[in-house]
Amino acid sequence: MVTATVLPDQTVVVEGNRIAAIGPTSQTEIPPNSTVVNCQHAYLMPGLADMHMHLRYNWLSDTWPVSPLKLYLANGVTTIRCFGPRGKTGRYGLTWRKEIESGRLDGPSILTCGPQLRGHFKENPEQIVIRQKYQHFDFIKIYAFVDRQEYHTIMSTAKKLNFYTAGHIPFQVGLDGILAEGMNEIAHIEELIWEVSELDRHRYFNNEGEWMSYAIQTTFSRFAPLLELNPREQERKIETMVVALANKLKDKPVPVCTTLVIDDLIVRKLFDPDDFLERPENRYLPLSYLERFRKGLGKHQLQFKGGEVFAPFKYMLDKKLLVALKAKNIPLLLSTDAGTGIMGAVPGFSLHDELSILVENGFTPYEALAAGTVVASKIVQRMNGLDEFGSIVPGKRADLLLLAKNPLDDVAHARSILGVMAAGRWYDQESISAMLDR
Repeated sequence: MVTATVLPDQTVVVEGNRIAAIGPTSQTEIPPNSTVVNCQHAYLMPGLADMHMHLRYNWLSDTWPVSPLKLYLANGVTTIRCFGPRGKTGRYGLTWRKEIESGRLDGPSILTCGPQLRGHFKENPEQIVIRQKYQHFDFIKIYAFVDRQEYHTIMSTAKKLNFYTAGHIPFQVGLDGILAEGMNEIAHIEELIWEVSELDRHRYFNNEGEWMSYAIQTTFSRFAPLLELNPREQERKIETMVVALANKLKDKPVPVCTTLVIDDLIVRKLFDPDDFLERPENRYLPLSYLERFRKGLGKHQLQFKGGEVFAPFKYMLDKKLLVALKAKNIPLLLSTDAGTGIMGAVPGFSLHDELSILVENGFTPYEALAAGTVVASKIVQRMNGLDEFGSIVPGKRADLLLLAKNPLDDVAHARSILGVMAAGRWYDQESISAMLDR
């Protein structure tokens, strides 16, 4: 994954959790007493990273038919980055990280923020930022409901502590505001849509529900006239909007997480619910979620109630934004928003769907894979100073994915998994099948 090429007839030597050497088989010495995995006629690539997902405290309970930690490994995802642990203090993610590193728990390498900074604080947000820094979380996650003064306090404190900041574009702050304050990363492509919603930045609501209701209704009203236009005129207006937004980022290339698979799932759930329910990977979702969905009480069924027509329009708009950001060389990070159990995205499986969506929208297979490997690791380096994964070179963490077919020919081949190595631990097909056993 350094370039879009295949190196034939190579041997990779792993010692502990690191890649020790890589070179032509005839010239690469295999240390005595090594375990040898014969990869003849197969393809080796770096393990994948889901750069925006959510840990949930119940992952190791019976709530999930199979722990998402295992679902990620079984799908070749060897790094996950949590954008807000759901439930309790969030410190369980730090505990799981230590247990995985020590070998007591099977799972991908974990990067995580602490509990999201959502606004309406009961204490000074400066203290929250300081506390999360010294609890050893990897970054700060800022949510949409933070007001301007709270946002400034959070950002100035994080800068003093050299603490990476990522999140939503707060409604009161806007894109210009986050760029001026220097937020390091934007959590979703869809966050940019609020910029053309003509939200009143001076409004204030007492709770999150009122804020979200206002934002959604204002956005629906803003886009309703576009739905009445003929396709050519609609296309022209949308192109003008997305290019203007992308131009704001081109001089400050702030990374953006993709998370387009959620749009795809929303459209499926609203317009072809039977097709959604028949997806084989849904057997790994919590039963409680599937029951709510069948009753019409799923998150997106309620959120889009009465405005279902906007779901495919929003998906189209987000894909246009993806293309425009790529054209401006904005770093784009392979991401799914999976893990909560309330949105229908199955951990691990959904990352392969995200790869397909990127390719369908103009990415080469190499570019799509890079968003979840080499590019992802470079952004993590901005976060913690460590460029540890994403390519198969000596010194990197031994996160490897063995495939039956070449993923540079077709990104769907990244699903043809023969084995996974996560931080030097090897899982063959038999081990992977056991992981997926409900």
